[in-house]
Amino acid sequence: MTATAHTHTVTLEVDNEPLPGVPQHTTPNEILRLDGIDPATHYLEQVQGRHHISYKGKGDEPITVHQGEKFVSLFTGPTPTS
Repeated sequence: MTATAHTHTVTLEVDNEPLPGVPQHTTPNEILRLDGIDPATHYLEQVQGRHHISYKGKGDEPITVHQGEKFVSLFTGPTPTS
């Protein structure tokens, strides 16, 4: 990174809560970590209206995010039954 390069940050919405300070160039797993969520047990999906973009299995791939984009975290472990 050069001395003139700037890291732009944005505020995203993850699980209906604001998450400020996210670098614009990041990874899905880094977004989860910034929100205190373990990427070993969760993955991220971007919500665009009724359409979702899944990052399952792609957590370390670089993505570019923009101000106000919405995401949800999804649990990957077993679901207990009663």
